[in-house]
Amino acid sequence: MGFQANVLRVMIASPGDVSEEKRIVTDEIYRWNNAHSFSRKLLLQPVKWDTHSTPQLGKPPQDVINEQILEDADILIGIFGTRVGTPTEMYISGTVEEIKKHVGAGKTAKVYFSDVPVAPSQIDSQQYAALQAFKEECKTGGLYATYKDLDSFKDAIQQHLAIELNLPRYLWLTEPTLQPQRSETPLSADAKRALIAAAAVDGRITTIQTHAGDIVHAGKENLSGGSVRTGALWKEAFQELASRMYIEPMGSKPGNYRVTAAGFRAADKIIEEEQEKKQLEIELTINGSPESQKIDIKSNKVIHLRQLELLTSSEACIAHEDLDVEGTAASVPIDHDKVVKLFNAPRADRNFNDHSGPAILRLTYVLATLTKSIDLPVLLQPVFVHSGNGSTQYISLTGQKKFYL
Repeated sequence: MGFQANVLRVMIASPGDVSEEKRIVTDEIYRWNNAHSFSRKLLLQPVKWDTHSTPQLGKPPQDVINEQILEDADILIGIFGTRVGTPTEMYISGTVEEIKKHVGAGKTAKVYFSDVPVAPSQIDSQQYAALQAFKEECKTGGLYATYKDLDSFKDAIQQHLAIELNLPRYLWLTEPTLQPQRSETPLSADAKRALIAAAAVDGRITTIQTHAGDIVHAGKENLSGGSVRTGALWKEAFQELASRMYIEPMGSKPGNYRVTAAGFRAADKIIEEEQEKKQLEIELTINGSPESQKIDIKSNKVIHLRQLELLTSSEACIAHEDLDVEGTAASVPIDHDKVVKLFNAPRADRNFNDHSGPAILRLTYVLATLTKSIDLPVLLQPVFVHSGNGSTQYISLTGQKKFYL
């Protein structure tokens, strides 16, 4: 007999050298399900990029994985052997990117490092050095676990899963209920078009009868060219709207309607749903003179800007400022003193004679209830501005990018 259950997606993130550990985690998740899912009304779903991602062109591979898997994951289990993984556009590896973005979203991440002996000939020195650097970084960001063999790793996963899932936030999950099925069919495309066009102006739909056919207007939009065929099709669409009480007859002349209160609400909901279906597009551009630069932000959806961070290319945060701006377009001034601080900060890509080099502006925003961030690669370089009293050196930022999220 089936049962209703809450589902938690557990993402298993790792480079390609710990396949046995990934299998162990998957097995332990299923073991937990077999023992507890019915009584707890809670089901764990293991997800991995190689089993739960689908082909998609037009974006970097890691962005596809983040969108298809990471954003919906509730818990992340990260595993490292001797490799840190393949670099991405902004991070030392895809696995590291997944862990940092998951933690940045306020979600639980459990990270494990292998101490299993490995033959020196099988170790890539660059990969291993990068992994050790990330491991050192993790020491300041929380707790991680190590394991000396696969048996101890299996024991750790069993124990840590049990402890995690006995936390109050999982014990008091709302018990799922069976959602009633809506028998009402969706509005046709013609009905949606007419309702939205009418609701956008005065709420009126009018019909002008001619010898060739009816000319139909909804708000300011001409829906038909006056032919008998198009007039009949629009009449059917209006009947569809009238049957749901989204429109009502207006006056004694047939074919004329006005939108009801329910119709206005339905039009707003349709527009909102269509907006949600759109892919989020955000364009960031550095503009302005060197002494007073700004970051111009354009979005095709309303976003709430929360924070701007100035980071080195290795993602060390040198300065930040909180924001409270909402809309689809904004210009955020960039504090030049903070830019100078970033310019003078120790950076691996800076040489003694020329401090110019790459950096990152990280913008954190809220869309609906989700908090996310995007990184704009920029170039730092000194610029001299001449005036009557001589020349003044400023630090200029250069950068522009469009994000499809």
